[in-house]
Amino acid sequence: MKEKTLVEIAVELNIELNRLRNKINYEKRKGNVIGIKRDGVLYLTDDDVGLIRELFNLVEEPVELNIEFNNEFCFLKSQLEEKDKQISMLQKALDQQQILTKQAINDNKYLQLELDGNVKKGFWKNLFNFKK
Repeated sequence: MKEKTLVEIAVELNIELNRLRNKINYEKRKGNVIGIKRDGVLYLTDDDVGLIRELFNLVEEPVELNIEFNNEFCFLKSQLEEKDKQISMLQKALDQQQILTKQAINDNKYLQLELDGNVKKGFWKNLFNFKK
């Protein structure tokens, strides 16, 4: 027999916590004992959960909804994985672009230095610059 706390049941059944507490207190006043209190925490057994389902007129979700949810979940998960791959590819492309930009800047600096080197030569050296 699995025991769950009041908060866990409220989340599981999608019921407001105060509304659930009020219903349990109302049933206690009527004489129906629901749950076991230990260390200030109310624990509910599976039988208590079934009783709460009856009190709130909740029915089990049909299997079709679970299958539909699982299909949607799988679809969204595959989309997320695809987006992760796209992000990693874009990151690689950005890294490569940064490397190419750095190389272009370095080449530009080298050419500028080479050009500046030719300008610093004297007039006669530029005029009689023989290539061997």
